[in-house]
Amino acid sequence: MRFWGKIKGTQMDYFVVEATQEGGAEPEEGAEAGEARGTGANQYVYWVTNSPVKDWTMLPDIKPSQIIKARQIKYMLSGNLSQKIITNPFYFDDERVYLRA
Repeated sequence: MRFWGKIKGTQMDYFVVEATQEGGAEPEEGAEAGEARGTGANQYVYWVTNSPVKDWTMLPDIKPSQIIKARQIKYMLSGNLSQKIITNPFYFDDERVYLRA
C-alpha cells in the first residue's frame, strides 16, 4: 500500500491510497463485463478519504465503458463521493466512479 496523492476538490480534497490485490473477484457476467480485480485497469485498488483521520472508502472496480465516458467530460471534483455529475455530454455515474476512472 502506498500514498498515491491528493486531489483538490471545490468543497473538500481527496487523499488517495493505492494498493495491489491478488486476483479475486471475477468480473461480472453480462453485456459489459469489466476486467477481474488484479488485472488490467483493475490491477490496483484505490482507497480515498477527505481527511486522513476519517474513514477510508474503497473505490469500485472500473469498466472500460466508464473510462471512455469519463474521458469525454471535464468536471471539477467536489469532494463528495456520492455527488451526481451534471455535464454535457450526460454522465450517468457519480463522483466515486469518475474519480476511479
